[in-house]
Amino acid sequence: MENLSLDVASDAVSSMEALRDALAAELDDVENQIFELAQSNLAKSDDVLNDLRVYHVARAALYSGLASINEVLGWVRLMAAKDSDGNTAELVKSLPSVPVFSVH
Repeated sequence: MENLSLDVASDAVSSMEALRDALAAELDDVENQIFELAQSNLAKSDDVLNDLRVYHVARAALYSGLASINEVLGWVRLMAAKDSDGNTAELVKSLPSVPVFSVH
């Protein structure tokens, strides 16, 4: 596997951060909807319970997407090229790390 150039790493980070921001905003909306529905007078009606089920599935999917983005950013950190002195770019240092497991 080849290392990622700083340009490619920068593009990947920008894209993933934009996607993370969009998913986080959507997650906030979904969690607000869950709260509002749970607090409503109709919280026990079948329609509201069905809506709550849908929102809970959406919330789980959004959390999963956010976790996957962190894994991708960790991979970018792992694969980003270092300079000739072996130093990592500042952009890459701020990314989450991922554990590297043995293939054995």
